Amino acid sequence: MQQLCYVLNINQSLIPVYHPQANPVERKNRDLKPRLAMMVGNNHTLWNEQLPAIRFAMNTAKCETTGCTAAYLNFARELRTLDDVTTDLRSVIHNDNFVPEFTPYLNVLRGICHKLKKISRKVKIVEKHMQTNHVNQALLLNLMI
Repeated sequence: MQQLCYVLNINQSLIPVYHPQANPVERKNRDLKPRLAMMVGNNHTLWNEQLPAIRFAMNTAKCETTGCTAAYLNFARELRTLDDVTTDLRSVIHNDNFVPEFTPYLNVLRGICHKLKKISRKVKIVEKHMQTNHVNQALLLNLMI
């Protein structure tokens, strides 16, 4: 293996198998494990659904030594939360110095988003009623048999 690396001009650097101080990936995994355990609780089958929230929390947490977040050090800006995006969109739409030709489209988009929220609430109500009707019909069929 060393001869192959020498021929291909590859600089091979070895690290210990598990040594978080020497391997930043292991360090992040060490930080990830307790957070994942807290978020998952007893439902271990859904651990992968919790990863985006944990990743966002880790990227927006301030480092004690640098005083900056990992997102700021990588992207030179802070990550925005969903609330920030919603608030920013509203302020952009209502701002007078915004490009006038985009404002009508953003107003239409805001209306569509509002309608979609209403529709999703109605769909949840219908699904709930369908589920209760299904259970009631099953009980009636069981009583008839």
